[in-house]
Amino acid sequence: MTALLAIFGAACSGKATTTSSTGGDAGDSGPFYPRPPGACPPGAGPPLAGARVPLQHRPTPACCPSQRGPAPSGQPYPTCPAAPGSVCPSDSATTCSSDSECTSGVNGRCFPFEGLVGPGGCSYDECFTDSDCGSEATCLCRRSSTDNSANVCVRGGNCVVDSDCGDGGYCSPSVEQSCLFPSPYFCHTANDTCTDDSDCPSVDAGPFSCSVLTPCAYDPGEQRWACTQLTCCPP
Repeated sequence: MTALLAIFGAACSGKATTTSSTGGDAGDSGPFYPRPPGACPPGAGPPLAGARVPLQHRPTPACCPSQRGPAPSGQPYPTCPAAPGSVCPSDSATTCSSDSECTSGVNGRCFPFEGLVGPGGCSYDECFTDSDCGSEATCLCRRSSTDNSANVCVRGGNCVVDSDCGDGGYCSPSVEQSCLFPSPYFCHTANDTCTDDSDCPSVDAGPFSCSVLTPCAYDPGEQRWACTQLTCCPP
């Protein structure tokens, strides 16, 4: 599956609503799924005045593509009739075999096996705009309507858009101690020691397969942005 990247879309027109899988009224029982919004108006508005503007920040709410590319070709993957590891890496490779089997949510796509990243299975869009995700959670959009990644809700931050951070404030994605998961968003503060990754000196990792990153990230303990180190190794 295409790696998730933070994409800062233009604001959606109106508030996204949800609908049941059966298409019934709001009072019907059963699961509720996000509904794709209408057309997104172009433009993100003028930059906020005040402190230095981070390269990555969120002036407006997310407005994600409602279309989604198909799962990778070459499916279904081989089944695992014997013990795990004897034919293919895991029995979970048989969770689904085609996109048409993924009908429990919106824009279902089948990823029977995701290597060492995860067990695989059906993947669904969780959101199309931030209001689908609840308080202080952002909707991370796929890169385009042909990308097969899911739109997902990202929780754990303290802001959704720049205006949540006060006058002249900025809300930016901050890496956590993981190279695989999407980044939550945090407000910049007056006590920050960095604004962008370029403010942080690089580190020579030596002749190893792992990469040592030195991003500018939010430190929950210090409650400010500072340079940190993150070691990422291939799965």
